[in-house]
Amino acid sequence: MSAADPGPALQQRALEECSLIASALSAAVARAPHASIHAARKAIRRLRALLGLLEGTALALDETDQRLQRLGDSLSDLRDAHVVVQAAALLQDRHAGEAWPTIIDGLTRRRDRLLQQALQRDPGFRRRLRSVAQVQAALSAQSWRQVRRSTLRANLQRSHRRVRKAARRAEVGGNAEALHRWRRRVRRLRMQVELGHGLHLHLHAAALQTGKQDARELHRLSDALGEQQDLRLLHNLVKAMPAAAGKDVVLAQVRQVATAGSA
Repeated sequence: MSAADPGPALQQRALEECSLIASALSAAVARAPHASIHAARKAIRRLRALLGLLEGTALALDETDQRLQRLGDSLSDLRDAHVVVQAAALLQDRHAGEAWPTIIDGLTRRRDRLLQQALQRDPGFRRRLRSVAQVQAALSAQSWRQVRRSTLRANLQRSHRRVRKAARRAEVGGNAEALHRWRRRVRRLRMQVELGHGLHLHLHAAALQTGKQDARELHRLSDALGEQQDLRLLHNLVKAMPAAAGKDVVLAQVRQVATAGSA
């Protein structure tokens, strides 16, 4: 690959992510459903972050990105249902409470019910796997050698600007939607920075002063914002449950941990 020709490496990574998505969906049916669904979602996000670096190129990617977005959205409730079970179990270990066993049991049954319903609607995730195959075919047909490093740098700069803008809005508004938008943009930027480092694309040279330390800081910020989102989801689900002894104590514990994490 020449210095001006990053396309083939990006194509290879994109197709690898497609394979990871398909493998994770297959494993979600056969072996470890919840961890595999989470892995599929992460691979989808990485691939969409990669496609975000290609805006303004000759590649026709809008339909492919929209297909990936729909695929990720179709797994979102399943991922969230598992994450709140994990978050509840962790909080139970840290803060004893008589309501926790009943709450965790209810969250676990809800998680398993949502997965069963999803598999009834899409047996073996075959429809989702066909969608991944269509994405892979579309990416294979693109003219990746037309991609230029200058376009990648410009799009990375754009991601930086979007993060700064979302951060300002989150600081001013502080509502859940603004925080969620900030988290998504931080996560995408972090993935794009990590992609640039991993493929030795040198996107930060002469355009950005973004090094490995910055990538680690983005990772920590993304994780912290993600934990806040998971705790809000857990709080809302517990709040909607029937009244039970100790429920108010559990809700207070969730709020306390969320407040400490956002400080």
